[in-house]
Amino acid sequence: MPKLHLILAFHNHQPVGNFDHVLEDCYRKAYLPFLETLLGHPGLKVVLHYSGHLLTWMQERHPEAIDIIRTLVENRRVEILSGGLFEPILPVLPEKDRVLQVTEMTKLVRKVLGYAPKGMWLAERVWEPQIPRFIAKAGIEYVPIDDYHFKLTGLEDDRLMGYYLTEDEGSRVCVFPGSEKLRYNIPFRTVDDNIAHFREVAMRGGDRLLTMADDGEKFGVWPKTYKHCYEDRWLDLFFAALEENSEWLETTTFGEYHAKFRPLGRVYLPTASYREMGEWALPPEQTLEYERLLRDMDPLAGERSKQLLRGGIWRSFMVKYPEANHIHKRMFMISRKAHAAAKAAPKKGRPALAELWRGQCNDAYWHGIFGGLYLPHLRSSLYRHLLRAEAASDEALRKRVSVEKGDFDCDGYEDVIVTTKHLALAATEKGGCVTELSLYGQAVNVCDILSRRPEAYHSKITRAAEADAGETKTIHDQIIVKESGIGEHLVYDSYRRASLLDRFFPHGTRVTDAAGAVAEELGDFLEGLYRLEAPSGDGPPCLSFSREGLVRRNTVSIEKTLRLTGPREIRVDYLVSGTFSGLFGVEMNLSLLGSPHPLIRRGGKTMTMRSAASHENTRAFSIRDKYLGLVIKFMFDEELSLWHYPVETVSLSEQGVERLYQGTSFLFIRNMELQGRKKMWFTISFGEEKR
Repeated sequence: MPKLHLILAFHNHQPVGNFDHVLEDCYRKAYLPFLETLLGHPGLKVVLHYSGHLLTWMQERHPEAIDIIRTLVENRRVEILSGGLFEPILPVLPEKDRVLQVTEMTKLVRKVLGYAPKGMWLAERVWEPQIPRFIAKAGIEYVPIDDYHFKLTGLEDDRLMGYYLTEDEGSRVCVFPGSEKLRYNIPFRTVDDNIAHFREVAMRGGDRLLTMADDGEKFGVWPKTYKHCYEDRWLDLFFAALEENSEWLETTTFGEYHAKFRPLGRVYLPTASYREMGEWALPPEQTLEYERLLRDMDPLAGERSKQLLRGGIWRSFMVKYPEANHIHKRMFMISRKAHAAAKAAPKKGRPALAELWRGQCNDAYWHGIFGGLYLPHLRSSLYRHLLRAEAASDEALRKRVSVEKGDFDCDGYEDVIVTTKHLALAATEKGGCVTELSLYGQAVNVCDILSRRPEAYHSKITRAAEADAGETKTIHDQIIVKESGIGEHLVYDSYRRASLLDRFFPHGTRVTDAAGAVAEELGDFLEGLYRLEAPSGDGPPCLSFSREGLVRRNTVSIEKTLRLTGPREIRVDYLVSGTFSGLFGVEMNLSLLGSPHPLIRRGGKTMTMRSAASHENTRAFSIRDKYLGLVIKFMFDEELSLWHYPVETVSLSEQGVERLYQGTSFLFIRNMELQGRKKMWFTISFGEEKR
């Protein structure tokens, strides 16, 4: 007798670098109660995926959960999916890493859970047409993605009740369409509503298949879902209803259905992710326009409007966020080093690959409704692992000092990357600035800061309630504001925050003007094109920048040089020529992520990095971070004014909209009456602070 087949696939993931207390909270609220609820319903089968970082953490911290999963696997009630080991966006990795991330995850699943997976979870369901070739090479036979991908080819819901075959260069995999409707219904519609939907599909006849593939965290971690799923027993009642209707409704797994039924046909899917991702990848103005058009089209086309109106693609995040693009392109550079090291010296190179793969975890490369890129601890985690991989690779390859030139971040501007035993420094001709200053000893990029920029959800903040006491909703349908008056902190930068930026202000400008992004910029240097040179030779690495520009219609030229005058010291020399009356500032944007917050020390005064102030007659100051064991000292050739203020973003996560501290902007201000030439210099040195 034909039945409706139902696959319920639950994807459980925590980013590399997430706080341990967050993982514990997710385990207590979602991962463990889900498994305990599932144990009470022996008639059900489900599919589970745990990303490598989470699976390893559970093995170390909560072996009782591993025991439960192994029991469910042994009883053939659970299928386990493989995937990228540390949940990367596979198609944007170097090709070697695409395959190895999957094969290493398969090995981990086999070792920890005693299961040999043939299917995989595709991170963020980011599909590109070449994917079948490399996941088939990794031993994968099938993968769930969203029905949105299929609908973009013209397939309708009634033709998505099964799975399809696709290929690239003859490498075949099977693709299962996961229902967007079910993603929104489970667990946010009533149990009766869900069963009614299943019954309506079953009445059409045949061995139809429905697939729900979505985050496990929405069963307990998303706002209000713990009460909904466990205290109010939604999940228990849902599982019971599935068992009660087993005469016509059968839960199954990808592997079982794949073995029993043939594909519905062949399909070639376009580059896409789930539909919401396309919205988030657009510029904010276009995101709002997209949402408006969807509302306008709904009365005419209904659900079809979602497939007729497309958003952006995942790679667009690297245009939207230059900071993400920088990490991504550095990852490619470090991948080449790590694989070369693994080949040349396997014992030393293999750990470099493990660190590299951790640095490919997807979460901090983009931003949607989860914090992602905006979460400093996740960005710093990427840098930490990538820098460890680079340091280990350079040691294995016996590389001490290198200077690489070229447009490494693919933005059309020349870059230079200098690496030594102790640090890595990246500079660009656009703005004549430093975009990365990383210390291998602490595995931190002290220039890892994010610009304040508009986001589409900012327009909704003023309409959001402080707390929503209504029904349980999916996080796609709600905005929770975590701080009263947060809209007052919506400040936007007109430039990418970097270091060694040259600023020209009128007399009377204050630090509050700079912090509020209302300071008048008199020059055209901030994002102007500099001549960038990196002379080669046997001496210490040296970078020079030069530019002739305009300041209030007067011609002004800047020549500045960075010299590594010691293993952990940089000297910056300036020559400013021309005519100018006002304030000249050198801007450094720095981020140290230790806790408690790093301290600024000037003379006998101590302040936190999150403070805003202006100090006259400054010849030196330092930043001290006990967590990182780091002290950064600045010394100037003459007294100047020191400005500093915190850079905070108003950002969205699954828990709501909040202010996030991204770093601190320092400006070295000189009151200048320039008629001719002015020389000046300062030094930056990096030392160790007692922990």
